[in-house]
Amino acid sequence: MRIILNPKYKHLQEYLEHIDEHFEHEGHEIHRDRNVIRLLQVDGLTLCVKRFGKISLPARVATKFRVRTSRARKAYVRPLQLKERGFESPEPVAFIRYSTGLISSVSYFVSLKSKYRYSMADIMNFEPEERDNIIKAFAEYAANLHTNGFLHRDFSASNILFDRIESKISNRIHFSLIDTNSMRCNRSVSVKKGCSNFARLVGDENFFRHLGECYATARNANSDDCIRFILTAHDNYVKRTTQK
Repeated sequence: MRIILNPKYKHLQEYLEHIDEHFEHEGHEIHRDRNVIRLLQVDGLTLCVKRFGKISLPARVATKFRVRTSRARKAYVRPLQLKERGFESPEPVAFIRYSTGLISSVSYFVSLKSKYRYSMADIMNFEPEERDNIIKAFAEYAANLHTNGFLHRDFSASNILFDRIESKISNRIHFSLIDTNSMRCNRSVSVKKGCSNFARLVGDENFFRHLGECYATARNANSDDCIRFILTAHDNYVKRTTQK
């Protein structure tokens, strides 16, 4: 077994060293496809635990001999890289890998569960005025993310959490990214590539047009170009997914 543990959660080490057993018998499942996600309760904390599915033989070999970093380890590292630049992501707790053979393994990524109440999948449920405010704030957030060299390769609505945080000095909408293991870092993101990054979002045409206008303003780009890039990317994504 190999474990990378956030020093802040050293008191959970014994529990996390047996995460495979806890994962099988505790908590409740919130997601299942190739990967499985469960919520576990320990020491007054709600942990979001993701067990990664099996990967191809070439990928296992590359990971074993350190040619490629595992998805679970990237899942632990990427939130830390985001936080270094001032972006939010649920706090990583640990990366754990159990070897099950010469080149086979089972990996887990553990983070705290986000307390944000909404994802961008909820955007159409808001009243028009508040929806426009959220879109504007999100466009500015995404533009900042892209100009800082971050490109989330699964920038789908369910992976973008948000909430309005009120304090004595501000009343702002905050965003937080999840499922960041496929995110690219420290690479230039062009306006066109940034617009294409919105392809997996959900909403009507007005949503995407307003998003394009606000994103263009945030990046000092042409709004007609941004709207066209976004609508084309979204339409192509919808066509690909409906043909499967």
